[in-house]
Amino acid sequence: MLSKELLLVILPIVLFSLSVHEYSHGYSAMLLGDKTAKKLGRLTLNPIKHLDLIGTLAILFIGIGWAKPVPVMVENLSRGRKSLWIVALAGPVSNFIIAIFFAVIFNLFDMSNDIQIVKNTIELSIPYFFLAMIFLNVALGIFNLLPIPPLDGGNIIYSLLPDKLADYYSRYSGRLMILFIILIFLLIKSYPDIVISPVIGIVNFLIDDDSKIESMPTLKPFLG
Repeated sequence: MLSKELLLVILPIVLFSLSVHEYSHGYSAMLLGDKTAKKLGRLTLNPIKHLDLIGTLAILFIGIGWAKPVPVMVENLSRGRKSLWIVALAGPVSNFIIAIFFAVIFNLFDMSNDIQIVKNTIELSIPYFFLAMIFLNVALGIFNLLPIPPLDGGNIIYSLLPDKLADYYSRYSGRLMILFIILIFLLIKSYPDIVISPVIGIVNFLIDDDSKIESMPTLKPFLG
């Protein structure tokens, strides 16, 4: 289980980021004609409305979790299934926008020099909070773009496939999900650096000083 100090930093970030992520799905769906999220009270940034019990417990015990998906009635969208990719993409894009926003502030105030690394740990501070916000939102964005149903990447693929292939994809999505989960689990256990490298690469691109992110073992578990 995560330390209390780390939870004070990570939990608010994850709750905020997941809430923005789900709100973005609901808002984009509403713009495309589906008001289901609004009718169910899910078109809000209130994290309580988006909490998933198991996903929240996962955050507390393993450092990464998930929110309750915003319901979308595909048939209500302007172009039906063909519009779903926009709704699906809105979530990860919102996480990347958050990461870019905080990276701009991080660089503007040169916060990198204010992060103190002592014995392979980092002093909890406002700069550390900003860096964690950047790191975790990049991780959430990338994770949700994986082509695994019911993740956003899986919904994007389902939306863009021809009708016949989309039907097969939908029919066997449960089996595909199990297969992908097993493959990802094996990949994480066998080659953790491969999993974390894309996130570190993007964060290094966003901030001016990559030495800090390379030395952040306390953040690495949050990639899942």
